This record gives sequence, structure tokens and C-alpha cells, in this order.
Amino acid sequence: MHPFLILSWRTLRFFQWSKAFVHHYSKRLVWIGGLLLCVLLWAAGCQQTVPSQSPPPTQVTILVPLEVTRVATPTPLAPTCPRGNLNQVNEIVIGALLPLSKPGALMNGFGMQTALNLAIEDVNMAGGVLGKQLRLITYDTSGIPNRGAFFAERLVREDCAAVLVGVYHNDVAMAVKKIARQYGTPVIFADPHADEITADQAPEVFRVGPTTSMLAQAPAKWLTAVGDYNQDGTKFVILIVENNSVGKNWVELAQASWPSYGLDMEPVLVDLPTTDFSPVIARVVAHDRLPDAVFIHLSKDAAFNLQRQLLDAGIGPQKKTLIINSASLTDDQAFWQQIPDGGYTIAPRIGPWSSTVSAIGTQFAQAYSQYFNHWPEAYAFEAYDTARLAADAIRRAQSLDPAKIIAALETTNIDLASGHYTFPYGSKNPPDGERVPAYLWHQWPDPPILFLQYGAVAQKANDATVIWPKVYRKIDSPLLPGLKQSP
Repeated sequence: MHPFLILSWRTLRFFQWSKAFVHHYSKRLVWIGGLLLCVLLWAAGCQQTVPSQSPPPTQVTILVPLEVTRVATPTPLAPTCPRGNLNQVNEIVIGALLPLSKPGALMNGFGMQTALNLAIEDVNMAGGVLGKQLRLITYDTSGIPNRGAFFAERLVREDCAAVLVGVYHNDVAMAVKKIARQYGTPVIFADPHADEITADQAPEVFRVGPTTSMLAQAPAKWLTAVGDYNQDGTKFVILIVENNSVGKNWVELAQASWPSYGLDMEPVLVDLPTTDFSPVIARVVAHDRLPDAVFIHLSKDAAFNLQRQLLDAGIGPQKKTLIINSASLTDDQAFWQQIPDGGYTIAPRIGPWSSTVSAIGTQFAQAYSQYFNHWPEAYAFEAYDTARLAADAIRRAQSLDPAKIIAALETTNIDLASGHYTFPYGSKNPPDGERVPAYLWHQWPDPPILFLQYGAVAQKANDATVIWPKVYRKIDSPLLPGLKQSP
């Protein structure tokens, strides 16, 4: 037989046999195959628990761009504005920075803006400065330091402001101060109180409002002048504040300074809102010595309720304890309605009062009341005077050169709305930090921090008499019999 036919026949027989074999054993093969698959999977799982003996994988380096931020003291760009000759300008720009929107103290900002506008108007109506009209440019800081710094630089570089004025918040003042220093531009702060604003003796920085230390020490200085009011051999005072950050800050400031004036002070923290102050009254009465004074630093309604209850408990000026109520002058009608026997109540006041104000201050207060229908706040007086101080310094410097304006500010000697301005501690007479505190650098030393007293029932707040300090006092003898203070 031909070989090819033999191979074909054998091949055919092989396929026939394979088909029969698969048909006969297919079920067994499926079962065996599944068993083998399980064995293989089990073996693979066991291998994962054994450390691999294979070589380590190849390491691949991937280059990724890295953004690097370098922190350095920025070099201020050169201003594009005239910095010297007044003949090069048609008007003199004063730059203001105020909180005019949330979260800043916008109502305070509105008052300061009004005061600044009135100051610029008064200067321009009097002929301007060396024949040049003043122009006020104001930016809203919102009480945010970064915004204050940004707009301060814009005022100097783009708006050509000769002097920066205003500012309400401490942290904004610190940010603006950095810009003023970078560009050598004078700044006159109105209301920021923090000591450190002037304590580092920056040549460009001036301030007219009181510092934090001045405010904290004022009550102790006044009580030192009063002496031992109840004549029991000690000077003991109680400070009542709200149990919050503001109240605790008051306590810290008092504890830091009052003992150096010989005062023994006890703080009492009150959780508001409440109308029942019996626990406070109990603490006051429980003392084995009568307090010479009780200071109340609470909101108006709470302060009035507390004083009413103190008087009902026999604690008051007629019983040899002075009551100093910080809210009593804000609404005299409500005060007398709630406390009809509140005669001789004493109230602190920052800023000029009707009995102490200068002629310029009276004129300003009358103009300001047309917009707000009340006596100007301290920050309004301060803002008004910052603009007038800037105009006076430029006039005497006869230049827009910042160094000459700063030198003129150091020699200020002028009566303005808040009083008589001088800056006795500056480049030629720097404070030593010991005898004279460092914060008095370029600081007006006589901002009005007043203590006023009601002398008669139903007396108007504007008629309350200044009893301290001596420079502003308008009476020769104390209103309350037995209230003795230095002449």
C-alpha cells in the first residue's frame, strides 16, 4: 500500500479514538482540571508568604518640578511721585486707611472718615497749604492687616501721598508701619493703642491716641491722687468685668500696673447675660475691708443693673465707696431713669469733653454733630487732628520731602481739636526705656484720658465735671465731700 495512504488511515483512526476517549472521559477530565487549578492557586498563595529571592526591582528616578519660595526682605520699588519740591504738584495728597466694611469696625471707620473730610475741608477753606489744596484719598482696610499694607503701598507709590493718617486697629497699624518704614513715609496713627507701635522708635511713626499702658495706668494714677478715700489705712479696689477675652484683658492690664501704685485690686468676672448680681454683691460685702472704689466695665444695661443693686445694698459714694461706671456717660437719660440716686457717679472718658475742649474742638464737634447727632468719639477727634497735624508739618517743612516732614512733626507745637500737641520724645530726645517708657517715642503725651463726675441728680452728661487729670480739671475743689485729691 502507498505510504501516504497508510499515514492517512492511521491519522483517521487516531482522531476516531481521541473522540471516543474524550467523550468517555470528559466529565472526569473536567473534575481533574478543576482539582489541578485549585492546587495551583493554593501554591501561588503560599509563595506570597515567602520572601522573594528574586533581584530587587530596578529603581527609576522621575524628575518632578519643585516650586521653591524664598523669603527675603523686599526691596521697595522707587516711588513714581515727586518727593521734594512742592512746585512739582498741583495738590497735596493725604492718604487715609480706615475700616469701612466688615469684619472691621465700620461704624468707627465712618466716623473717622467724616472727621478727616471735615479736617481737609477746614484746611482748604483757609487757603490750603502754601497755596496748594489738600486732597484726601481713603482706602478701606476692612480691619485686615494685609489689606492695610497693600493700600498703604498704593497710596505711597501710585497716589503720591505725602503723609499717611488714620487707622483704627492695632494689627493693621503694625502692617502699615512696615510699609511706611520701607518707603520712609511719615504716618500719624489715630486710634491704635498697642505700645509696640511706637516702642521700637521707628522714625516715620507718630501717634496721637493713648497707648495701652497709658489707658491701664490712668485709673491707678487718679486713685493715687485721691488717696485712701475711706480712710481705713489701705487702698483697696474691686474691678468688675465680663467673663470674656476683653474683660480678662482688662484684668491682666490692671494686675500688671496697679500694684505699683500701691493699690490692692480684686477682679470679679461676671457671666452675661444676667440681671441678678447678688453673687457679686455678696463677694463685695463679704470682704473685711471696705473698697475705696468699684470699677464697672460691663455693657450699658448690665452696668446700670449692677450699680442699682450695689446702691440698694448700701455700697456707694455716700458710704465711702466710689463707683466708676464706664457706661454712665453713653446715655444720661437712661442712667438717671434707672439710677435716680446715682449722684457722684464717676465715669472714664477717652477724648475731649465739652468742658475741656478747645475752640477748634468745639467747631469740629458742632460740624460732626450734623452728621451723627452726638458728641464726637475719641477716634473722631483723633482722626481730625491727624490730618491737621500732617498739613501743619508740610507747611512748616515747605517741602514734600519725607525726611523734612518728619523733622517738622518732631517740632510740632499747635492747638488742635483734642488739645495742645507736642512730641517731646524723638530723634533729639529719645526715651530711655526706664525713666521714660519706650512707647513715648513720637507719642503725644497728653491725650485726654478723663475722669468725670455727676455733681447733681439728672445732670446732663455734657455738663459732667472733669475731676482728673489736673491739666484738664475745671474745678478747684472736689464735688463730693471727703473726696480729697492733689491740687
